[in-house]
Amino acid sequence: MTGQDRFERELGQAMEPRPAPADLQRRIARIPLEQPRPRGERPGRSWWRWFSAESAPWAVSVAGALASLAVGFWLGFSGIADGADSAYASSSDEDLVALVFPSAPTTMGDEQ
Repeated sequence: MTGQDRFERELGQAMEPRPAPADLQRRIARIPLEQPRPRGERPGRSWWRWFSAESAPWAVSVAGALASLAVGFWLGFSGIADGADSAYASSSDEDLVALVFPSAPTTMGDEQ
């Protein structure tokens, strides 16, 4: 639109937004004030909402992943789960099985 044609000027004036009436602006401004707020809740987003019913599966899966990572680090740093390159690989594998499954039979101490 060049703004020089009479049709374009009239069309621009017709499509121009008009200010809303003052009473409508006041009604719109009151809408947030009329909404009930749960007692004790502060405005803004709280990290406690992560544990709400909608996001509970997400929070549980993140907690499980972090626990699994912590157990993996513990097993790795404690030396229980050494790699297969160690001289005691079979012994450490049996130690790991005995740690995870205490009732599982192992060959530890069953030397014949």
